[in-house]
Amino acid sequence: MTRTLVPGPGYSQQWVDLVTPAAQASVDADTVLAGSAIDVRGWRSLAYTIKVATNDVDWTVYGANSADYSDEVVVQVEATVAAGAASSYAVTQAPYGYYRVKIHSNVGGVHGTATLVGIAKG
Repeated sequence: MTRTLVPGPGYSQQWVDLVTPAAQASVDADTVLAGSAIDVRGWRSLAYTIKVATNDVDWTVYGANSADYSDEVVVQVEATVAAGAASSYAVTQAPYGYYRVKIHSNVGGVHGTATLVGIAKG
């Protein structure tokens, strides 16, 4: 996760926490998309956008209050993203301290490739 200065409304700028993990291939079981975890305790809002390049991928967003995700719950139910398409999740008052994304292949043995952008801001 990197702290990044981005343009805000008008001429203002704001700091955000940004995650942009490398593309990852799906497998047949739920797998954490490496690099997708965001600690939003210092922020109010969170948004993820996933893009799928090849073959459909199912994705789910999880929230937790424990840094080890031992108490994680589904905050966005599993959704299918078609090859060449994108999907997003956003919350303006994040109720959990930690979030991450899990993906898996939509069709067994037919793996897709997904990229993700996550942003937490005040």
